[in-house]
Amino acid sequence: MAVSVPKRLFKRAVDRNLLKRRIREAYRLQKPVFLEFLNASGLSLQVVIQFRGREIESYQTIEKKMRVALDRLKAAYAQETT
Repeated sequence: MAVSVPKRLFKRAVDRNLLKRRIREAYRLQKPVFLEFLNASGLSLQVVIQFRGREIESYQTIEKKMRVALDRLKAAYAQETT
């Protein structure tokens, strides 16, 4: 899993690092459920997450969006394998 926060949108490294930490933590908490799905499906994925917002989001917002994104990935691969 890789995380990217563009320097063009967040000039200060402190802001980019804050967002990366929040994204990694949100992924870490969702990871067991996601990996369980991948193992059950026999899939292996490399995930790259790029932050596209223009302002610093709260952790709760990032966590909700991470859950939605991973659910969409699961749904897309579930349809593809059936």
